[in-house]
Amino acid sequence: MLLAELGNSQERGVPAERGSTSGSADQSSFDFWTQDIRNPDSGGPGARAVGSAPRASFVYYDERSGFVTGSDIGDEGLRDAGDLDILVNVDHVRPSTADQGRFMNLEGASLRIDVQQGAPLPSLGERLAWTAIAGFLPENKKLPPLKEMTFDPGTAWGKLQSVPLPGGGGRWTWNFFLQKRKGRFMQILDAIRRNRGLLAPIFGLGFPAIAITALTTVDSIVAQMTKDERTEWLFQSPDVYFYATKRARDAIEGSKLRLKKGMYVVMPSDRLSAFGKEQSRLTIKDGLIVPKNTPGLDVESAAKEVIPDITYLTVGVTSKFRAPAR
Repeated sequence: MLLAELGNSQERGVPAERGSTSGSADQSSFDFWTQDIRNPDSGGPGARAVGSAPRASFVYYDERSGFVTGSDIGDEGLRDAGDLDILVNVDHVRPSTADQGRFMNLEGASLRIDVQQGAPLPSLGERLAWTAIAGFLPENKKLPPLKEMTFDPGTAWGKLQSVPLPGGGGRWTWNFFLQKRKGRFMQILDAIRRNRGLLAPIFGLGFPAIAITALTTVDSIVAQMTKDERTEWLFQSPDVYFYATKRARDAIEGSKLRLKKGMYVVMPSDRLSAFGKEQSRLTIKDGLIVPKNTPGLDVESAAKEVIPDITYLTVGVTSKFRAPAR
């Protein structure tokens, strides 16, 4: 089991208690993984995360209206109730010019995605979660071509690619960070990659359909493995509620995100304002943000030049409501 493999890759010893990191190089990141990640996001789109790292912010791309911030998506066409299956795919990772330099300097990055059910399946007493960890280990301090900067969590989840959401609601987190390649976390990811015959420089590890109690174990393992090196956050995300039905929406208090079929852009919260000034002239084509009317042959080159100060992910969401049980 991959969870056991990841845990066994740690150094021998008893994990530290929450909040206890004797000799830790990064106390705030350890506290985030062990205490704060499962506290649902109650801040606005400009809120700051633990240790002043930017929060992950979500922008929906509507083919008619263009880019719409998560808080402005609206509930037009929202179903009253229903059970939903979703697929999530990271279409592209486009680092900013500055972050490309950070990638090549530190030589190690990781994107962790967690998708949780809002309610358990009728046959189970506990909610389930789907977790994927992508490792970015550039060869010779060089990132791959932009067209190869993709990550499909479903591939890491194997036969359990689809996430069932009873009631049409759930939570997700998107955490993207850098650490030195020589650090323990990146070394362990690289060792697992080699042992499993996975290809560099981008590869994924998956934990599909695990109990929420096991999810907290993953949190603790990541905290232990990253605590000895300083973490440089591209963006950070505690649990964010999302909903695809009115019933799921009304069951949530505080901040929440409408989940729709289509494309989302995930970016640092402190870059939303800059993006807002540019978005009217932009569109998404082939999974990348480019100026409107960009020819297909020029998409990759145009994507390198547009909004060069913003690191972003384009995320495809596919959803399908289940037929009511008879």
